[in-house]
Amino acid sequence: MSAVKIATSVPAAQFEAVEAVRASLGMKRSAVVQEALAMWLATQSSSRRVAEYMRGYLAMPEDAAESSAMVEAWADGLESEDWG
Repeated sequence: MSAVKIATSVPAAQFEAVEAVRASLGMKRSAVVQEALAMWLATQSSSRRVAEYMRGYLAMPEDAAESSAMVEAWADGLESEDWG
Protein backbone atom coordinates (compact mmCIF):
# COMPACT_ATOMS: atom_id res chain seq x y z
CA MET A 1 0.00 0.00 0.00
CA SER A 2 1.41 3.35 -0.93
CA ALA A 3 1.03 6.11 1.63
CA VAL A 4 0.55 9.85 1.37
CA LYS A 5 1.63 12.19 4.13
CA ILE A 6 -0.87 14.75 5.36
CA ALA A 7 -0.65 17.57 7.87
CA THR A 8 -3.57 18.90 9.83
CA SER A 9 -4.29 20.99 12.89
CA VAL A 10 -6.42 19.82 15.82
CA PRO A 11 -7.34 21.48 19.10
CA ALA A 12 -4.64 21.00 21.75
CA ALA A 13 -7.00 19.25 24.17
CA GLN A 14 -8.06 16.78 21.49
CA PHE A 15 -4.43 16.09 20.57
CA GLU A 16 -3.49 15.49 24.21
CA ALA A 17 -6.45 13.13 24.71
CA VAL A 18 -5.58 11.17 21.57
CA GLU A 19 -1.93 10.98 22.57
CA ALA A 20 -2.79 9.61 26.01
CA VAL A 21 -5.09 6.90 24.64
CA ARG A 22 -2.79 6.07 21.75
CA ALA A 23 0.19 5.68 24.08
CA SER A 24 -1.78 3.47 26.47
CA LEU A 25 -2.74 1.23 23.55
CA GLY A 26 0.77 1.23 22.10
CA MET A 27 -0.47 2.56 18.76
CA LYS A 28 1.38 4.77 16.35
CA ARG A 29 -0.20 8.13 15.61
CA SER A 30 -0.61 7.27 11.94
CA ALA A 31 -2.49 4.07 12.87
CA VAL A 32 -4.89 6.08 15.02
CA VAL A 33 -5.52 8.56 12.21
CA GLN A 34 -5.99 5.75 9.67
CA GLU A 35 -8.50 4.00 11.94
CA ALA A 36 -10.39 7.24 12.54
CA LEU A 37 -10.54 7.98 8.81
CA ALA A 38 -11.72 4.43 8.03
CA MET A 39 -14.49 4.75 10.62
CA TRP A 40 -15.51 8.16 9.28
CA LEU A 41 -15.67 6.83 5.72
CA ALA A 42 -17.76 3.84 6.83
CA THR A 43 -20.15 6.16 8.65
CA GLN A 44 -20.51 8.36 5.58
CA SER A 45 -21.24 5.33 3.40
CA SER A 46 -23.81 4.04 5.88
CA SER A 47 -25.46 7.46 6.13
CA ARG A 48 -25.80 7.59 2.34
CA ARG A 49 -27.39 4.12 2.28
CA VAL A 50 -29.86 5.06 5.03
CA ALA A 51 -30.77 8.28 3.21
CA GLU A 52 -31.29 6.31 -0.02
CA TYR A 53 -33.51 3.82 1.83
CA MET A 54 -35.56 6.64 3.35
CA ARG A 55 -36.03 8.32 -0.04
CA GLY A 56 -37.21 5.00 -1.51
CA TYR A 57 -39.54 4.32 1.41
CA LEU A 58 -41.04 7.79 1.23
CA ALA A 59 -41.54 7.39 -2.51
CA MET A 60 -43.19 3.97 -2.11
CA PRO A 61 -44.36 3.41 1.49
CA GLU A 62 -46.08 0.15 2.38
CA ASP A 63 -49.84 0.21 2.58
CA ALA A 64 -52.02 -1.01 5.46
CA ALA A 65 -52.33 -4.53 4.02
CA GLU A 66 -48.55 -4.91 3.79
CA SER A 67 -48.14 -3.62 7.33
CA SER A 68 -50.72 -6.08 8.66
CA ALA A 69 -49.07 -8.98 6.84
CA MET A 70 -45.71 -8.01 8.30
CA VAL A 71 -47.11 -7.91 11.84
CA GLU A 72 -48.81 -11.28 11.38
CA ALA A 73 -45.59 -12.86 10.07
CA TRP A 74 -43.66 -11.39 12.99
CA ALA A 75 -46.22 -12.70 15.50
CA ASP A 76 -46.18 -16.17 13.90
CA GLY A 77 -42.40 -16.26 14.20
CA LEU A 78 -42.48 -15.25 17.85
CA GLU A 79 -45.14 -17.82 18.64
CA SER A 80 -42.77 -20.69 17.88
CA GLU A 81 -40.06 -19.39 20.24
CA ASP A 82 -39.50 -21.03 23.60
CA TRP A 83 -39.93 -18.15 26.03
CA GLY A 84 -39.62 -20.29 29.17
